[in-house]
Amino acid sequence: MLKLWNPRPLTAEVEKMAAMGPYDSSLQMFVQTPREIDMTRLAFMRWLAEAGRLEHRIAGPSSGPLAGQEQPRSSPTAPVAV
Repeated sequence: MLKLWNPRPLTAEVEKMAAMGPYDSSLQMFVQTPREIDMTRLAFMRWLAEAGRLEHRIAGPSSGPLAGQEQPRSSPTAPVAV
């Protein structure tokens, strides 16, 4: 006899659900713990946008609580062959 439906989930499915993180029943969604903001990555993304190397144009000047927090950065440049 062919069994079409198994009431028990497969082990791989259970592992996928466990990897999503804790479930917040008040929000009715899975949540992740906040990570520290990587200012180097944000600066690089802004540089890409200002250099026109992203898919879209910049929507406006930098704004928000992180806009004034400039870290010393060296401008990323491509290696030059001599």
